[in-house]
Formats: sequence, structure tokens, C-alpha cells
Amino acid sequence: MDARMTGENEDLRQQLQTAKRVVIKVGTSTITYENGRFNLTNLDHLCRSIANQKNQGREIILVTSGAIGVGVGRLRLPQKPQRMREKQAAAAVGQCELMSMYSKIIADYHYVVAQILLTKDDIDDPVT
Repeated sequence: MDARMTGENEDLRQQLQTAKRVVIKVGTSTITYENGRFNLTNLDHLCRSIANQKNQGREIILVTSGAIGVGVGRLRLPQKPQRMREKQAAAAVGQCELMSMYSKIIADYHYVVAQILLTKDDIDDPVT
């Protein structure tokens, strides 16, 4: 790693340390195993880290993938669905499971979770 990259990394770390709002993106493979079951160790570490950041006064926004994968695990499907309707069904089940699990774990740290569903209009409209 050259000195410029090291300096850039330090700048980013400094910005992160002073940020009031942090957005965290978590992928499916971080929170689940390949069979769609929850990786409870990773979920607990994630929620603990979020609670710690909140305790420091930061606003945390968690963007999480995994609804289809968790749905596959919950429904005990042999593989990830290929057709859109099947993906939507798995995602519907998985999203409920995800929110329930996040809620259970973060409650240990005295916080609550909420879900925001966005549409294209929400993104396009500067007011929302």
C-alpha cells in the first residue's frame, strides 16, 4: 500500500469517527449461511456494534440484504427460486424473519428497529 492510500484511509477513518450518521450495508452472506439459516454470531456482533454507535450519539441506518436467502432457509427450499413470483414469496417470508431477528437481538441493547420501504418515487422526490 502506498503512502497516498494510507493517507486516504486515515482521512476516511477520521471522517467515520466524527460522523453523526452512518449507513451500514450488510449482504446476505454476512448474516446467513449458505443454507439460508441465520449466522447468529455475525448478527449479534452487528447489532452490538450498532448499539455501541447509537450509545455514542450516532444515527445508524442499516441497509440489509438477505430476505430471499432467509426465506429459502425458513421454507426449507432445496435451492434459491428462479422465477420472480417464487423469489417474491421467499422474500416476503424472509423479510418478516429478518425484522424479527434484528428486533430480538437489538432489544438486548435496549433499542428498537423499524423498516422503511422505498419506491422509485421516494428516490426521485427530493422532499422524501
